[in-house]
Parts: sequence; structure tokens; C-alpha cells
Amino acid sequence: MKGERLHKWSLKKVTLFTALLVILAFMVVGCTSNTAPTSGEKTAPAGTSTGTQNASGEDKGAEPAKVNNTTIAQTECTECHEMWPEIATWQTSVHAKVDCLVCHEGYNPTQNKAAHDSKAFQKPIALRNTTVSDKACQSCHAMENRDATLLPDLIAPHSKHAAAKVSCLECHRFTTHGNIAERKVTTRAEFADYNQWSPQMAKKAAPGVQRRPNMFVCIKCHEARSVTTKCSACHYWPDRASLPSHENPEWGSIHGKVGRQDVDNCAKCHYDKESQKFATPSTGDKIADFARANSYCYGCHLKRPTNHDSQWMGKHPQMANEKGLPNCFACHDKNQPGANVTGTYCNTCHWFQVPEAPAAEEKKE
Repeated sequence: MKGERLHKWSLKKVTLFTALLVILAFMVVGCTSNTAPTSGEKTAPAGTSTGTQNASGEDKGAEPAKVNNTTIAQTECTECHEMWPEIATWQTSVHAKVDCLVCHEGYNPTQNKAAHDSKAFQKPIALRNTTVSDKACQSCHAMENRDATLLPDLIAPHSKHAAAKVSCLECHRFTTHGNIAERKVTTRAEFADYNQWSPQMAKKAAPGVQRRPNMFVCIKCHEARSVTTKCSACHYWPDRASLPSHENPEWGSIHGKVGRQDVDNCAKCHYDKESQKFATPSTGDKIADFARANSYCYGCHLKRPTNHDSQWMGKHPQMANEKGLPNCFACHDKNQPGANVTGTYCNTCHWFQVPEAPAAEEKKE
């Protein structure tokens, strides 16, 4: 009898234990059914959200990845290390809280997988067949009431630009990635290793000045559309109205002479405040030093002027005599060229004496 009672008690324990296991299994299945993706649904990588919907059920776009200032953010694009420069520049931009696919709508991150696996992708990386649409920008930014930007002294009536069919990217294509593709940043040795990219490197490769609209972009667009390029048309600070007109047909040949009268006038518009104002060592000409340090100036000076034609070699001694050698040094060096000047230098043919740099003073005991 005692053995029979023990047998019955064991059966009860087994039955109770089995029932508990069944209940636990149902609880696990119930929890996972609320979070597991349905057939065909993609899971978001770590650090991203799958998106939210508004009251009408419309998808308003994925929530952004959580970003920080030390490591690469986790997004749908992070799996490909060759995208790290774009990710790092995005996470240090004003759009860091906007998911990639909100702007790059319709892009499938897996479509370049074959190029990634075979390492057949082009450098620098760029979305060559898709662009950010005005619709994507306007989903966050209203055009009707944007008459000025956060930059000081800039009049920018966006409604007029929209009416003239000027796309958002014509002015703002640098904002998120700092123009690293067009500037071919990743082809430089310092930035060529994709695995080394971090927010710190992005800040170095794409500082604020590279992300803001460049005045040359504005001027070229205005010229192409026959719109005024007068300073006062875009700048409202009173001292801008007194600046010399750049619409003078001779401005290209006289602007250096005007600049010598007051280089600070040039710096009001043509100095980005984040770079060196004057190049060192000095050429002895303040306006040439300013031009060599400033991308607004040397961007043009590195191009061959129209008057430097096939007859220029015979004419240049007379021109140098008439205008003075300082004019030449805006674009050329006497000896082996330094930064931001052309590769043609005087002592290729001449024998100008170049003073040696002053020796450093010995440290006093």
C-alpha cells in the first residue's frame, strides 16, 4: 500500500510539472508574437527603430539611430564599412536625428551588396542614380516662411527660389555629408581607410565651413539665370551696401588692386572665420597672403587666366613690369611652389634669389 501511495504521488508531481511547462511555453509564444517580424518584414539593426505612424496611419519615417561622439552609429548602412565616412559625417551633422532613408527615400541598402562583396565599388562612394528629392526636404522644412537662414546677414527667400525651380540640393547638398564625395576626401591617404572613420575624423574632414552653402554656388547660379549679384541683394548688413560692385566687367582684372586698398573689406564676405586669414610665410604682399589662405580666392587663382594664351611666354615680362611682381605672386611662387599656388614657378626659368627663412632663436639658458 505504501508503494502504491508513493507511485500515485509521483504521478501527481509529473502531471503538475508538465502543466507548468505547457503554461510557460504558451507565455513565451505570446510574448514573441508581439515582437517577431512577420513574413517578409525586415528587422532593424541594433541602434535603429523600425519607424512609427501618425494618427492617420501614414508612415512618417524611421526613427533615427542613437548616435554619440565617439563611435560609428548603427544604421541600415553600417554593415558596409565603406559607408562609414557617410555615416560619420551624417552623425556629426544637423540631420543626425533624421534616419538615412527619410532623405534617401526608396534606396535599398542591399542593392549594392554585389559591389561590396566583390570590392568593385567606385571611390568615392556616392548614390549615383538617386538624389534627395525636394519632397523629402519639405517633409520637415516649410518653404513658405523661410526668408532668412541661421547664417547671419543672409537674405534667402526660399519661396522665390522654389518658384524659379531651384532645387533644395543646388544650395544645400553639402549640409549632411560635408561634400566629401565631390571633394574626393576618401582618396586622400589620411582618410582612405574606411575602418578608421569616426565622428572625430568626420569633424576634421567636413568642418562647418564645408557644410554651409558656398557663396560661389550662389553667384554661379545667379549668373546662369541672369539674376543680380549685387551684395545688397543677398546681404542686409549696412556695411555690405558700400562694398565695390563685382558686376564691373573689369572686376576680374582689378579686384586685387582694390583689395590692396583695404583687405578687411574682402574679408567681410570672402573669409570663412574657421581658417587662417593670411598665408605664411608671407609673400610681402598682404592681399596675396590673403588670397593664398582663402579658398574663395585660390579656387580661381589655380585656374589658367584667359590672357595666359599661347603668346603669354613672350608677353609676360612686359606684363610683370607693368603690373609688378606682387601680382604674379598671387598665383605663383619664385621657387618650388607651396600650398594653394600653381605648379608653374619663376625659377623654372629665372634665377630669383629667395631669402632663407630666419633661423630659430636659440633658447636662452
